[in-house]
Amino acid sequence: MFVTTRSLDHHGIVSGIYDELEIGKVIDEVLPKFGQHKLAHSIVVKAMILNCLGFVDSRLYM
Repeated sequence: MFVTTRSLDHHGIVSGIYDELEIGKVIDEVLPKFGQHKLAHSIVVKAMILNCLGFVDSRLYM
């Protein structure tokens, strides 16, 4: 059996706290979706936060 692991460091903690504090729900209430976008504003904000914490060489659609 071949097993690989990846280290997420603090990104998993930040993502978990973001979900636990329901920050996404607050963002979606303040910034309602008017267009035909496929992603909610909260998901985009979460991706930008995680991207700026260290995944700077990866794109937001990772």
